[in-house]
Amino acid sequence: MSSLRNSVQRRPHRERAQPLERRRLGLLEKHKDYSQRAKDYNQKKAQLKSLREKAADRNEDEFYFGMMSRKGPGAKIKVGRSWNGRVEGDRGNNTGLDTDTVRLLKTQDLAYVRTMKQVAVKELARLEEQVVLTKGLDQLDEEDDDDDDDFDDFNDGASRRRSNSNAPRKIVFMDDEAQRDEVLQDEGETTKREDQDKAFERAENLRGLKRKLEHSRKKVKSLMTAESKLEVQQAKMAKTATSGGSTRRGKKIMVRQRKR
Repeated sequence: MSSLRNSVQRRPHRERAQPLERRRLGLLEKHKDYSQRAKDYNQKKAQLKSLREKAADRNEDEFYFGMMSRKGPGAKIKVGRSWNGRVEGDRGNNTGLDTDTVRLLKTQDLAYVRTMKQVAVKELARLEEQVVLTKGLDQLDEEDDDDDDDFDDFNDGASRRRSNSNAPRKIVFMDDEAQRDEVLQDEGETTKREDQDKAFERAENLRGLKRKLEHSRKKVKSLMTAESKLEVQQAKMAKTATSGGSTRRGKKIMVRQRKR
């Protein structure tokens, strides 16, 4: 009987998706998602309940010698309401490195920072040159346009014939003067539009270069700050007293030189 029931083709099961008007709310939550979320919530609630019971049933007279060298939850009595629950002291995971190893790591970090600073300085110089060249090209184009206008006013026909002597000529016949003026006006508008597009493109490129230049300057400044900090840390960790540092009381550290 079951084989006969399974032989009949059934309607395929498709999970209901989130409607289009509610797509902004994310995926539609299924029952398995709710079950997983509820299971996690109940598990955490049971764990908190167990911890509260352990805290309520603790022995007030319990004592270990480790309590003498460690500040535990009893510090709440001293601190008061500002106590945040943090347990101070050694938790057994203090695997600090010795001074020589840390000094060596600081040296490697300083070398890496210096290398990256050199790369950033070269990039900054390249961007500054590009910005200066872009501004200079714009000024040269403006001066050339002014010179062309003055020269055209002085001698229009002869200069154009000499400049375009080698260029191929295109002869266009017009019916009347009105059509000729219309064609010349269209050509002038097209040339003007092309000049405006070129000027806009150059301005966009210049703005992009300025943004990159500002970002590169910030990068160089941050690397120089990191380099100076690492140098101070390395000097303070030296085996002999070095100048440039200061003690906790504000007294400057001077170099002890050998008498000659």
